[in-house]
Amino acid sequence: MPRIRKQKGRAKGEGYVYKDERGYWYARLTVADASGKRRNIKRVAESKVAAQELLRRLIRELEDHGTKSFDAARMTFKELVDYYEKNYMIEPQYVDGRKVAGLRSKDKLVHQKKALEDFFGSCQLRSITYGDIERYKSTRLKTKTIHKKQRSLAPVNRELALLRRMLNIATREGWLLRNPFNAGDPLINLADERKRERILTREEETRLLEQCIGRRAHLKPILVCAIDTGMRKGEIFKLVWSDVDFENGIINVRAFNTKTMRERQVAMTQRLDEELRALHKKAPPDPDGRVFGIKDTVKTSFGGVRTDAKLLDVRFHDLRHTHATRLVAAHYSVPRNLDHGIR
Repeated sequence: MPRIRKQKGRAKGEGYVYKDERGYWYARLTVADASGKRRNIKRVAESKVAAQELLRRLIRELEDHGTKSFDAARMTFKELVDYYEKNYMIEPQYVDGRKVAGLRSKDKLVHQKKALEDFFGSCQLRSITYGDIERYKSTRLKTKTIHKKQRSLAPVNRELALLRRMLNIATREGWLLRNPFNAGDPLINLADERKRERILTREEETRLLEQCIGRRAHLKPILVCAIDTGMRKGEIFKLVWSDVDFENGIINVRAFNTKTMRERQVAMTQRLDEELRALHKKAPPDPDGRVFGIKDTVKTSFGGVRTDAKLLDVRFHDLRHTHATRLVAAHYSVPRNLDHGIR
């Protein structure tokens, strides 16, 4: 196998191109890692010129990214998913009320991760192209939901955001030379999502609250809190009594309970104050006790209230939209966390 050309790289490597006895051209680069151990990197090419160009790219990759880049050449998407799951999909960790690691929405990512893994699976990480991601987006939009309904753009965008995040990590670790998301027009466009806004009228609100009786009576103060403060469902459920300042008429929303990771205060209306005082009288004297005694869901009771109030199209999150809309109607400035695109 004659040596046709020899080139030296500045980062512990030398290489050449050659043609084997079958007539195939190759670029071969010999590299040494930090310990001095040598290894050969070999790639096939269509011609001598192509092999020379391939060798130049290999040397450039070595100079820019080191030998770790070659170690990642055969890494699969499944391996990246496993790495992300082990190092990032972990329970949130807080220091001084601030999240420093982990994910609060870990459970939501499980389904998104599975969809990505089913599509890309054993593909080599570096083989994934911008076109492959476009095809994933198109395929997902054509795939019916488990309820046999048309899949909307919003959840697909969330899946793409997770994919972009994982590929950014791979790029940072040197496993990818470039994130394929950056090879064309943006693949995630939130402006294209169909925005759904359902605002309750005063009459509808009354109907909804009137159904909070009997075994659903616990729901009334929760709904009043949502409508009168615009707090998110998770923020409401995580409230403890030490967060409620009756003397000053405010609720302190802790940073690690918010989506934005920023602490804020919200004012209590008179009716919310009355609802909370009534609950407080019945509650054990524990400042860390949950105000509403709910951990994460009121799906069943809220579904029953909606049905009886004949408001089947109302979602819990619509109460937050309703609060923001009423602020605007009353000529109050809308807080940043309640501005357009409420999430």
